[in-house]
Amino acid sequence: MSKYKWSDLLDINSKTKAYNSPLSCIAHIDINAFFAQVEQIRCHFSVEDPVVCVQWNSIIAVSYAARKYGITRMDSVFDAMKKCDKLVPVHTAVFRKGEDFWQYRDDCGSWYIEEDKKLSPENFKVSLDPYRRESRKVSKIFHKWCDLVEKGSVDEVFLDMGRTAFSSLLLDDEYEDFVAIRNQFKNGEYDLDDYLPPLPRNLKIAFRAGEDYNSEPRAVFQDWDDVIFCLAADMTFKIRKDISDVLGYTTSCGVARTKTMAKLGSNFKKPDAQTIIRNTNIASFLDNESSELTSFWSMGGMIGKELTLLLELPSEQPLRHIREAWPVSSDDLTAFIKERTRIKTDANERFHNLPPENLQQLSEKVFQLARGDYRIPLNPRPMIRSMMSNKNLRGDSCKHYQDCLAWLEVFSGELTSRVKELEQEYERIFVPKTMSISTRTSDFQKHSRSSGIVTAGVAKAKDFMELGTKLIKDLDVKYGHTKGFYPLTNINMVISNFEILETGKTIVDMFGKQAQVIRRTRDDFLDTKDDNLPSIEEKFKKELRCEPCKLDFDDELAFKEHSDFHYAMKLSENLNGVNENSQNLSYGERKLLFANGKRAAVASKQTRSKKRQSTGSTGSIYNYFNK
Repeated sequence: MSKYKWSDLLDINSKTKAYNSPLSCIAHIDINAFFAQVEQIRCHFSVEDPVVCVQWNSIIAVSYAARKYGITRMDSVFDAMKKCDKLVPVHTAVFRKGEDFWQYRDDCGSWYIEEDKKLSPENFKVSLDPYRRESRKVSKIFHKWCDLVEKGSVDEVFLDMGRTAFSSLLLDDEYEDFVAIRNQFKNGEYDLDDYLPPLPRNLKIAFRAGEDYNSEPRAVFQDWDDVIFCLAADMTFKIRKDISDVLGYTTSCGVARTKTMAKLGSNFKKPDAQTIIRNTNIASFLDNESSELTSFWSMGGMIGKELTLLLELPSEQPLRHIREAWPVSSDDLTAFIKERTRIKTDANERFHNLPPENLQQLSEKVFQLARGDYRIPLNPRPMIRSMMSNKNLRGDSCKHYQDCLAWLEVFSGELTSRVKELEQEYERIFVPKTMSISTRTSDFQKHSRSSGIVTAGVAKAKDFMELGTKLIKDLDVKYGHTKGFYPLTNINMVISNFEILETGKTIVDMFGKQAQVIRRTRDDFLDTKDDNLPSIEEKFKKELRCEPCKLDFDDELAFKEHSDFHYAMKLSENLNGVNENSQNLSYGERKLLFANGKRAAVASKQTRSKKRQSTGSTGSIYNYFNK
């Protein structure tokens, strides 16, 4: 008889319960040397060509062909060329300063002799858009095969294989070994608390797709969890083959019962490999393959290092030490950590990443990680909180206001592109509501301004540029004349406070405060019996209303054009000054600006503005926004 129950098996068919079932099965798949593979395929190089992906002088991805020469990401492109005279360096796509679009410049790079071919970080910004675009293509294949996918990063995902394995075992007829349990399930001849039947004898299935880690060795099929892993491994092999056939990318895969173990499995053998860590082999894998506490995903930073020191873990088989030293409960581990923390604190040793209020939760995590049983659910749609476009500046690449505008042009284009990528990936409309512009000076002084984003629906690069211009002008007016402000060493644009909408919503649904949009159907008015009430058509006409002007509009297009007019007037006034008749001023603002002789000061500012306008324009974006 099996040690697993029918309820355990049925739980893997549930998206919410599968990760916590004793029969859970998670896969982790990552694309080998992703950036380098993207450039290798784009430029039509073979897998044997030693391709490296370059950012300025630094290498950010090394193909496995290049790794044979001892090249790592720690090398500069010049060091790598000394190690391999056949090296194929490919620079990332870049934005040019002042342009809102990226492009590849395949005949340029720091390794070229000609000065006009050297890409300068003073005038260019790296774009990662091509890699995000390829990542979306891969993501579509994952979603075609699996119904619960968590994106770990641009080149890796976690897959819950529960429902695919459940279907192969109990619903499909592909595997003849499982006719008996399949009939029992279809006929309902079981109770949830019943134990599963024993495995059929002489199973014909085998771990053909990838390596079954089995260092002991143990019997391959001991219980139904081994069958689940085998069926899942067959499926992940098909997924990886599909990616290779359609897009040309090789991948590595790990299959295990938790996300952390699956990720260790995918890292075990690369490239183009698949490792299955069955439940009976977890301890031997952790103890025999040099796994440490810092080897686990989410423990590789300072927390893992401080815990290793605090627990005084041995260099050999540290996870086995945790299992043996605290065999029963994480409570004992918590008590030990608290006591050690107290002793270290008394000796003036601080562990800044181990706050006392989190020790119980952290101890439980360590206790489970050492046993390969730390379970967390997959998150298919991570919440987008903010998005940044950032540029670390060198030399005099941002020495005055016009330079700031040039980089804002780049940021606006990049962020607009990334918002569109999100919309394509998640099939939602993402509308950011807040923008911040931040700067850093050479003496590390930081300044920032933020404001709400006013858009007529979907945000565009123009919207970002106009608001960014206002914010950077505020900073320039306040700090630009001070010593040490220019040249800047960093400038960035952040959009945040996203409103996420269904794709079926209309443009009117996203106007915001300026429109009073009342959602009604025709049925809402059919029961009215008051002849003095306005007609249905009149009611709908009043749904599009500009409050500042007290105007109603008959159609969406007219309302949108009117809204654009208000925004343009507001932007103009922010840049060039206001007058008493401005509809964008409140009573308090009008009184503050134009009372007690301030009218003359504002008029003087407008006169100066007109003089600047009368001098003519070259059509440059800098001249336009510098008015």
